[in-house]
This record gives sequence, C-alpha cells and structure tokens, in this order.
Amino acid sequence: MGGVKLPRKAVIADLALFSVAVFWGFNFVVIKSVTERLTGTEQAYGKGIVAATMLYLFFRYIVATVIFTGIRPRALWGATRRQWGMGGLLGAFYLTALVVQTIGLQHTTPGKSGFITGLSVAMVPFLYWAFARRSPGWAQALGAIVATAGLGVLSLRGNLTMSWGDALTLLGALLYALHIMATGFFAPKVPPSTLAVTQMAVSTLLCALVTPFVAHITLQVGWQAWVEIVWTALSGTIYAFFIQAWAQQYTTSTHAAVLLCFESVFAAVSGVIFGMDTVTVRMIAGASLIFSGTLIIELLPGGQPAAEAVGPTAPAENEAPPQALLPIEAGEPRGPRAD
Repeated sequence: MGGVKLPRKAVIADLALFSVAVFWGFNFVVIKSVTERLTGTEQAYGKGIVAATMLYLFFRYIVATVIFTGIRPRALWGATRRQWGMGGLLGAFYLTALVVQTIGLQHTTPGKSGFITGLSVAMVPFLYWAFARRSPGWAQALGAIVATAGLGVLSLRGNLTMSWGDALTLLGALLYALHIMATGFFAPKVPPSTLAVTQMAVSTLLCALVTPFVAHITLQVGWQAWVEIVWTALSGTIYAFFIQAWAQQYTTSTHAAVLLCFESVFAAVSGVIFGMDTVTVRMIAGASLIFSGTLIIELLPGGQPAAEAVGPTAPAENEAPPQALLPIEAGEPRGPRAD
C-alpha cells in the first residue's frame, strides 16, 4: 500500500505556509536594506540607526493598519474595551521586540539574526514553566540545550562575548518569546482578526507618539525605501496573517510551526545571495544546531496529544503554547498577532 494521501486543501495550506516562511526570511534582507537607507536620510539631521528604525516602523505600521482595517473594519471598530486592553498590551510588547531586533539587525547579518531570533521557540516552554508552572518535557529541555549550543557556536567570540548586534537580537528573541507566551493566554479569548488589528492600531499609535521625539519625519526617503516599506507591510504582515488564518484550518499546528521555522533558513540564504552573509563552517554548524533544537521542540512537544484535530471547528491557533501562531521574522507576528 502507498503512503497516506493528504487532502488537496492540506497540501495547498502547507505550501502557502511555506511561502510565508520564504517571505519572512527574505524580509530580513529587505528590512536591513531599508533601515540602512533611512539611516542615511536621518544622518542628514544628526540622527542615526534608532531614528531610522522608528521611522521605518512608523511608516510600515501605518500602511499595514490602514490596509488591514480596510479589509476587516469590524475587527477594529467592533472591539470591546477588554479586547483593546489585551491587544494593546501585546502590541506594545511586540513593538518593543521589533524595535530591538531591527536595531540589532544593523549590527549583524540577516542569517545570524534569523537563527538567533528563532531561539524564541526554545525559550517559550521555559517561560511557561516560570509563569504558569507548566513544566517543560524532556524534549523541550533537549531542544533548548541543542539550540543554546548552536547560539554559542554561531555568536560567541574568542573571549566568550557576543557582538552588540547579536546581543540585541537575543534580547529581541526573549521579548518575542514573552509575546508568544502572552498570546497563548489571550488568543482563546479574542477573535484572531480583532487581536491582530488592535495590536497593529496600538503599535501605530505608539510609533506616532515616540517617533517625532527621536526622528525627523519626512516623506522624502526615496522610492526604493517606499517600495521596501510597502513590500514588508504587505508580504510580512497582511499576506502572512490571512494565509495563516486560512491555512491553519486545514493543517496541524505542528505542520504550521515546522514550516514557519524555515524562515531562518531563508533569511540565511537571502543574506548570502545579496552579499550580507558569508558561508562559513561556524555559521553552518551553529545554524544547524539552532534549527535542530527548534525542530526537536516543535516535533516532540511535551504533553502533545497523540493526534491533532484539524479543521474550522478546531483552529490550531487556540492551542498553547501557540508557537504556530507567531511570526518571528524581523518584523512579523504569526497568526493572530499579525502586526
């Protein structure tokens, strides 16, 4: 007898999720590029990388929020005060992670940033353990050890210190992991579209409040920068959210999580193609260990039921920990977070 034949929609869903991982990985290169462009713009006004980062995120969030609200207006205007509170808290958390990660990306390579950010997966079970007293299983412990070893190989220098960019990226990974954990508590209580758009709206408001104090806001940033800003908003946020919202009705959360993990691989591949990364034995070894540790955690989850329900009546995004929900790309939340 042949192997089990997957339903056609399940195959299409997996391919669609894989395309999200490709876009997220490629966007590490795009974000590094646009931030460098905006850094040049801001330096004309005596400002630098922090100003460029906030200017980029300000424009990107405006584009994403306007488009998403236009597509799902009821998700925003129909949100309750309680839902705004949950979305706002998550939005502030995620924006902070994104700012730290984007600044760190200017001091490291897209490949290293992608794999270090992927460590948030290894952190989540232990954060649940600390906050919810949900003990991680042996697979989580093993995966975390393997991934941490990979971090050491990839980032530690001869004096056992990390570069400034790698350290900031690691801090961003921790903040992403905290966001993932918090989403696990809130996602079952709020419709995915509402949780996504309230996060985006609050993040846009925070950017609007903070950016004028650290950056010179100007629309004269060049057409290349505008193309990159709109591209990351459309591909990394809008497309990613709607693909996940649809695809996770027809595939399992394990499939989704594993496919989205390839984001870091495509970040490295894109970095090499565009001359921002160099293939070395150390990079291959460290990245392989981090990726292997991530797969161990995703494929051998502690307390995972023997079989997962799939379909509109059992949405994967309500499972906890909700790793399949959250983006880790330099800029995008997975599932209901779609910033």
